[in-house]
Amino acid sequence: MVATLLRLKYTVVAHQLQREWWRALLLIGGAVWSLTLIPLVWWAQTWLGFQPADVRTTIVVILATVCVVGWWVVPLMVTGLEDTLDPGKFATWGVKARTLLPGLTASAFLTVPALFFMIVFLVLSRGWRYDEPAAQVVAVIGAVLTVAVMVVGARVCVAWSTRAVNNRRSRTLLFLSIGLAVVMVGVAGWAFLRDGLEAGLETTVPVAGEWLARTPIGAGVAAPGAWVAGDITGAVWRLVLMAATLVLLMWAWKRAIAYTLTHPVYRGGGRRRRTDAVLTRASDAEPAWWRADAPTRAVRARLLISWATDARYIVNAVGVAALPVVFFVLVMPILELDPRWGFAAPVLLASSIGWGRHNDVALDSTALWMDIVSGKHGRAVMHGRLQAVAVWAVPAVLLAAIGVLAWTGRWADAPGLVGATLGTLGVTLGISALSSVALPYRAAAPGESPFGAEVGSLGASVAAQLVSSIATLMVLPLVTVPFILSLTVHAGWGWMALVTGVAMGVAGLWGGASAAGSLYNRRTGALIGAVS
Repeated sequence: MVATLLRLKYTVVAHQLQREWWRALLLIGGAVWSLTLIPLVWWAQTWLGFQPADVRTTIVVILATVCVVGWWVVPLMVTGLEDTLDPGKFATWGVKARTLLPGLTASAFLTVPALFFMIVFLVLSRGWRYDEPAAQVVAVIGAVLTVAVMVVGARVCVAWSTRAVNNRRSRTLLFLSIGLAVVMVGVAGWAFLRDGLEAGLETTVPVAGEWLARTPIGAGVAAPGAWVAGDITGAVWRLVLMAATLVLLMWAWKRAIAYTLTHPVYRGGGRRRRTDAVLTRASDAEPAWWRADAPTRAVRARLLISWATDARYIVNAVGVAALPVVFFVLVMPILELDPRWGFAAPVLLASSIGWGRHNDVALDSTALWMDIVSGKHGRAVMHGRLQAVAVWAVPAVLLAAIGVLAWTGRWADAPGLVGATLGTLGVTLGISALSSVALPYRAAAPGESPFGAEVGSLGASVAAQLVSSIATLMVLPLVTVPFILSLTVHAGWGWMALVTGVAMGVAGLWGGASAAGSLYNRRTGALIGAVS
């Protein structure tokens, strides 16, 4: 079965490379880039070999921690795992999870990223060759176990997170855990930098490395250091801990595969409804400023329900906070930036929300046909979609702006910050509306994993993201420059930033939706072909 699955995997990959030259280009480019880093890694292991054993252990443990966290977290926030052997596709085969597990495991390790990290950690393990030979053997075993925990852990995180966000009861617990993790990162960053960067490197890093060396994250690469220090028991129990962690992860992945094989994608709401939620919401009494024609209300109501219940939309809404949080919690303290740089966080949040909708039409692909056969309602469809985003995005960016203003105490800069934030949100949503119609690509369907990259859409997704990113970068200065002038030249520019930001935001949102709607009516057939 292992050989069959691997042959199937590479057959699928070969067909993908034939259809999409973008995929071949990125695959070759990634392999070449990885090879160019090997000399640097080789130099690093030579340098490590001449360092004291405790320093060597701390450095490698911190590196392993960054890599493990990256493997486990990045797929949840960015692109997911593009799995050519999706376990759900084998549901009709009638095979059991234990039969598929060896082949899927081999497939996970035979990828460019997994092979690259295996080579990196094996090369770094040579840094112990100047010590006794047994330490080199322990280092190799620890390196292999560490990479195995990375790769298998990534699969488990994606699989179990998918189940969590698709379950209403566990979704709240998951998001509370994410919030707690963000707070812990913030506290750790504050503790690391409270006495300055140099003091943090001298005091906090060794202590953190010592504690991480006792966890499944850094125990594997710390084992040779314990062996060299004469702590044979410490080296052995660290390797046993890594092996036990790998066994536990394999068990969790097997359970996830079994669940996928016996629980096909379910597109319902989980319970029988006595009323139509979309029609009920669309027919509710609305204030005059919020009223719209019937098609716009219907699309807006449908998308509001999706933003509240659909795991793909919820994950997208949570993921847009990653960039501003990283900037505010990590980048600013590490670089010791002026507090005024904190004003960039709400603007980054607004741009992340807007840019993230660049493939909005494809995400709602199951309703695309219904929208098209209803008539030439492209403008109503696009206006309804963007209005549904604005319902939660506008309060989110305003709350972020208020939070930063309270943190800095610079309330006099509120007009400029609000104008820049709302302007950024409006123009980026308008750009994304055009991109979602002009450059759509396949996205995960309702009920499927919100953390997975859709197989076969790599070239189109790269093109769409590149074009929308360039357009966003070209337009953002128009709404942010007046606010920057208010911070650096004269405070009076703040009111100009408020007026121009709100005006450009509304114009960008309305104009982008209208232009995208007109294009929508002309590209109905192409849209169906692109997202199906």
